[in-house]
Amino acid sequence: MRSYLVRSLILGALSVATLAGCSGQRPLHRIKADAEHHLKYGRFEEAQADYEIYLAQRPDAAQTRYELAQAYMATNQPRKAIRELQICTDVYPLNDDYLDLQANAMYQAGDRDALVTLLTRQTSERQRPSDYLRLGTYQGFLGNADEAEQALLTAAKLDGGQSLKYQRALADFYKGIGDTAKYAERLRYCYYLAPLDPAINEAIRATGEIPGPTFGRAPIEMRAGLVR
Repeated sequence: MRSYLVRSLILGALSVATLAGCSGQRPLHRIKADAEHHLKYGRFEEAQADYEIYLAQRPDAAQTRYELAQAYMATNQPRKAIRELQICTDVYPLNDDYLDLQANAMYQAGDRDALVTLLTRQTSERQRPSDYLRLGTYQGFLGNADEAEQALLTAAKLDGGQSLKYQRALADFYKGIGDTAKYAERLRYCYYLAPLDPAINEAIRATGEIPGPTFGRAPIEMRAGLVR
């Protein structure tokens, strides 16, 4: 179905390309530059108009579709953004920027079931920590605490406890659900990985603890890897 959507949109764009080409006197590269300028300076409706003209003649320009989707999101049109981003992610399924914005657009549009289905499929197909982090984040937004925790733990496990962002995501999650013990433990892991991070140090002090050499602890996922 998604492939049919991609073909339909591209063919539709091609069908109006001639009209779009005759509708103005600006060369194509100028139209694109104008669209990017409008987007940069917050003139989102003007950006949309120029991006649409450009894409009518260059329907295969995925990055331009992504920028058009950004302009749609800025004017509260998530469903239009989804349409463009489905094409982007079909062509470039490993592009995290495209998938991040598509997930956000689906969330803003209220497509809860479709969002979870999409992100779950990505985790099963790619098995990357970043995909589980994305799934866990949106499960949390949707109020699915158990599913969110499982996805975030899987992300940290796949990462092997090496990266701060997965430990910080778990810390923020546990803080959000009021699990102070697990929050404190994940802060120790965060400090171990980034002892000079100001935000981590501030979070530790807010719990009444004092950051220092004895506070940090290697993440459990890292220790599990060392045991093997």
